[in-house]
Amino acid sequence: MSNLIATRTNEGAAAHKVPFVSYGVTRAAGEVMTGHFGHTGHEAVGGDNIFRIASMTKPIVTMAALQLVEAGKLDLHAPAKNILPMLGEVDVLVGEAAADMKTVGLARDITLHHLLTHTSGYAYDFHSDKIMAQVQAGKVPPLAVDNNDFLRAPLISQPGDNWEYGIGVDFVGQMIEAVSGQDLETYLREMIFEPLSMTCTSFRASVVGADKIVPLGARSADGTITDLTAMMPLIDSPPYSGGGGLYSNVTDYMKFMRVLLNGEQGPSGRILGADGVHMMQTNQIGDLLVPLQPTMNEMLCSEHEWFPGVINRWSYGLLINESDVPGRRKAGSCAWSGLNCTYFFVDPKSDIGGVVMMQMLPVYNPASLSVFEAFEKAIYETDL
Repeated sequence: MSNLIATRTNEGAAAHKVPFVSYGVTRAAGEVMTGHFGHTGHEAVGGDNIFRIASMTKPIVTMAALQLVEAGKLDLHAPAKNILPMLGEVDVLVGEAAADMKTVGLARDITLHHLLTHTSGYAYDFHSDKIMAQVQAGKVPPLAVDNNDFLRAPLISQPGDNWEYGIGVDFVGQMIEAVSGQDLETYLREMIFEPLSMTCTSFRASVVGADKIVPLGARSADGTITDLTAMMPLIDSPPYSGGGGLYSNVTDYMKFMRVLLNGEQGPSGRILGADGVHMMQTNQIGDLLVPLQPTMNEMLCSEHEWFPGVINRWSYGLLINESDVPGRRKAGSCAWSGLNCTYFFVDPKSDIGGVVMMQMLPVYNPASLSVFEAFEKAIYETDL
């Protein structure tokens, strides 16, 4: 029956001129299927290929932080400045005109809870007109893949006041390094990747095999793909971005997804306690909403709203839909995406998880979303 999933996904990719895609379906007990479509320009895409998963790094780093909360080494509600002093010195932008903002001090301390839920006030320049205006004025460095200069950005709201997708999980990665005494690559390898047998996931290109990493393209409105690989340097050393630096593939990522499906277990035993898994599966932002995401950089990101008409919240690390999505995931599913058009969801009620990996900008372009939708709908039409 998995043929329907492959057929719909492959047909969707071909119809929308998506050059290649890898995808997989899992249940708590194990992998159901994987599939691949298309050509990278050098070879047919296959199970050995590696993708830049960008912000799909965030849920893994979130799980690592919750491990340390469980161990008593991190506190969700203590001032984060106790570990990273710079988080006590950040300014907050105020004012109506994005190009003419003033700054004030913090009204309250930033906490790990704020950073994990995107309620810290930190934003991305490609979503926030306020931060983009600061970048254009030369006051803040733009987002970069090979350094942490962009972390000098101010907040756009006081901690706890609003939900705004942003750079907070990069600071979480630094907190993990500070309290563990290990760099993020080493910590994740020892505590998540090796216990889950995730042999194809790393911050280091040489570990996964630089020759296996697929090219990155920019998609135009007519479907033409321009190769951007030369503009995306491969990373092989610190600093490691907790918000978006991992390389991986569908088979490996489903091993992580199964922890969210089976409650806490990996093949080598418990990865995270039941309380931590529950916090990753449930709303952690109260009455705040995950709204439409605007774009300030159409090369990187298309404007997007997840499931208009559905109330969306945020857990620790994941988007949560509060009602069923017709023909797709059930209420209480958790999900996220990556900048280069990688998408996944985990539906605990149905014991289903699905992941799709493409490699093109901008994220949320209609072609990539159509492929993901076709893939997900086919899963729910299939008797797994």
